[in-house]
Amino acid sequence: MNLRPLIPALAALATTTAATASAAPLPPIGGAHGPLAILRPCAASQLKASIASDQSAMMHRELHITLTNTGSTGCAIDGYPAVRLLDELGHPRITAESFSRTPRLFVLSPGQQAAFGLRIATGDGTTTYITAPTLAVIPPGDVKPLRLHVTLPVAPVLDVTAVLPLADFK
Repeated sequence: MNLRPLIPALAALATTTAATASAAPLPPIGGAHGPLAILRPCAASQLKASIASDQSAMMHRELHITLTNTGSTGCAIDGYPAVRLLDELGHPRITAESFSRTPRLFVLSPGQQAAFGLRIATGDGTTTYITAPTLAVIPPGDVKPLRLHVTLPVAPVLDVTAVLPLADFK
């Protein structure tokens, strides 16, 4: 049996299947919509990050950042986002992170929003910190960053709160 004529057809099918699979959201772990289904963590590809508020006070800035599920399926969030300040070339500036508020697992349905806070010192009273033009937000459970164009000081420590449902974030 000569399989040579089938090779181009199989290659085309594999390419089409791979393209379709990468565009479709992953099903829940344990099967779709069954009692054992466990939602996957929210991937950066299905989230949109926005700055909901940016307030300055005595020697610090406080930002509230929302994450909107723009995907077609719900996903799970539990934990703290990783945040990085990026310079003009996209390289991370080294800062430590401290964490506040207690995280809890919740489902982010399509179109719903979650939020977290970011507090950054703007200086120590005598020194003004250099700034970075981009904030990279990495959702809990993912490694791909969402980028926000906002100029922020490169403080020694960034305080990050847990991601919570928008209604519970105050």
